[in-house]
Amino acid sequence: MRVLSPPHPKDRFDVYRFFNGQSQEAKEGLDRRQTRVPLVKTFLLEHVASRGNGHPKSPGQIFKELGADIKMLDENFMALSFNVYDDEKKQTSNEVTGFLEQYDERFFAYYTCEESIIAKKRTAKWILSPDLDHAWFSSPLLHSLWNQDVSKRGDDRFCKLVFKHESIFDMPQDFSMQDETTDEAIDETVEEEEVNFDEHLELERRKARFEMGDRIGSIKCSLDLLMENYSPLHVLNAIRFPSRIGRGGHELYQTGQITNRTDSFEDHRNTVRYLYCIYKSILEYTEKFAWQEIDAGKKINFSIKGVPLIVKFIEPLSDQTFNRWIQMAFQKRNRFKLWGDPIRLGPSKVHVYGADRHLWQPINLELTSKGIVAILPQGTCGNTFHRLIANIQHYVCPKIDAWIGSETFENIVGKWSLNTEETREDSKID
Repeated sequence: MRVLSPPHPKDRFDVYRFFNGQSQEAKEGLDRRQTRVPLVKTFLLEHVASRGNGHPKSPGQIFKELGADIKMLDENFMALSFNVYDDEKKQTSNEVTGFLEQYDERFFAYYTCEESIIAKKRTAKWILSPDLDHAWFSSPLLHSLWNQDVSKRGDDRFCKLVFKHESIFDMPQDFSMQDETTDEAIDETVEEEEVNFDEHLELERRKARFEMGDRIGSIKCSLDLLMENYSPLHVLNAIRFPSRIGRGGHELYQTGQITNRTDSFEDHRNTVRYLYCIYKSILEYTEKFAWQEIDAGKKINFSIKGVPLIVKFIEPLSDQTFNRWIQMAFQKRNRFKLWGDPIRLGPSKVHVYGADRHLWQPINLELTSKGIVAILPQGTCGNTFHRLIANIQHYVCPKIDAWIGSETFENIVGKWSLNTEETREDSKID
């Protein structure tokens, strides 16, 4: 029988002790390769900031609207309960699925030891709400974290990098509109999603998932050369941070999930706080820089005044892939969380007066087979920039050049490195 929470916790420290026990048992199982309990994992969630055009809600209000029963353990820490169907008992009951900590008005951390697939489906439903989004650790940001942090944690430490690119718009329409397969844990075998299609139909498309598990020193010697020769290796999807205090590590995915593979929940929470501080600083810098560009009067051939996100595809799309992308990128269920009605301006050029489904902010897009120009008005959530980059590389073109206004996206996501030690200390709180 799974146990997802301590019985009648009085405060957050009862929860910490519970997750410490779960972490120790899960690590022992990993060492024996006989895992008996699911790993503890955290999902970083982003909300609107008052400094933009948004109107922040309390986490209690947000999650009540999502169907949760809430028990406050202190002013910033709460238990979330949902109606869950029990297959064994054949009945629905209300149970605690995890715990939410509010880091600030904008960022929440959801801690849980539910099975990975169940937890991901649960948070994916929450993200459908305009109030919430993932904290998007795009591939350029993950590469920056590798270069500035993980690669310096000791050449003899073990690390894993996972690269993933799926050319879903190279596929028949009925296949590419299937729900995205949830990411498995880095050490587990990824099985193909079962999809019903004509057995005589051969699906020819690029689908790359490449995993490097080795000593950090060996990866450093090989990675640049491999990236130069195989473009999907520009799409870093997950990275393992070796623990600073013991064995094991913490796996960070593009969607802001951090999975604990150590025996310490305190170490895990400090790592989550560290990554939160980095992401927050980058997001705030993104918005500050973008809005300064707007104040300076930058405009790009559209009536709306805003800062451009410019993405150049190093490998231009074929006409067939471009047309399928335009056909499906703005349907009701799409991976980019965008809405709009594409207007054809030519065989491989489309304009969209649209909206970002996160907070329903306006966004104007010009899409071609060679790239994208997206105009985002002042007050747009900076998360939109990072989500677009992450999904373009994951699903459309793995190797890109990108700019926000006059600065490269690579430089923007590298700004955190200037305050690495300060950021690390800020993350260590009680």
